[in-house]
Amino acid sequence: MDTYKNAHKWLLIPFAIAIIGFLPSYYLQFANAKFGHHIHGLSATFWYAIVIYQPYLIRKKEIQKHKKYGVLGVFLAGMVVASGLAMIPGNISGAMAQEASGQLSQIAPPFFLYGVSLFDFVAIAGFGVSVIIAIKKSRNVDDHALWMISTVFWALMPALARMALIPLVFLDNITHFANMAMLTTPLIILSLVVVMFRVKKAHPALIAAGIANLLSFVIIPLGKADWWISFVQTFFKS
Repeated sequence: MDTYKNAHKWLLIPFAIAIIGFLPSYYLQFANAKFGHHIHGLSATFWYAIVIYQPYLIRKKEIQKHKKYGVLGVFLAGMVVASGLAMIPGNISGAMAQEASGQLSQIAPPFFLYGVSLFDFVAIAGFGVSVIIAIKKSRNVDDHALWMISTVFWALMPALARMALIPLVFLDNITHFANMAMLTTPLIILSLVVVMFRVKKAHPALIAAGIANLLSFVIIPLGKADWWISFVQTFFKS
């Protein structure tokens, strides 16, 4: 228990990254966001809040509250997974619309939307599987805590890449998300290593999240590969 007594404080860091990263595209555009974006954005926000609150409850020995909010967390996690998967076809349709109109986005061009679909699918699936394993390992403090903490890292790249892009937009030095994803992924890997060092173990939950984040380096080549574009247009087109 002592290993995770300050987990809630550390988890505030990725929560802040998520809020800042999605501030321009979601929170400040809240009134104009689509219903599906609200489902994903709000469920993910409340999920983060519960992940932070849960270790705090354990520290305070409020076990019953921990279990009660755990049930709510499972419901929210399901919403995050379902809404996240539902957004992938929209991204593919968006890429096709850009190509059809000839108006290509500087930040999220078609090749990024095509290529990131694999990362998104793996990240969402990994997030969901991690939650399921965490539930099954609820009687083992280390396994339960680390599988649950790992969910943060499955979902961190989109937020961190967006946050890193914000100052570039103000400096009028816009680049696409794929470049920012590759730039920020080493920071995510380093963070996972730091967590492993603090808990004194290379836990499978953290290793799996680290391997999945390496997929950011194949976004560009995959997004420009004709065979992959053809596949995602057929499989994910909404």
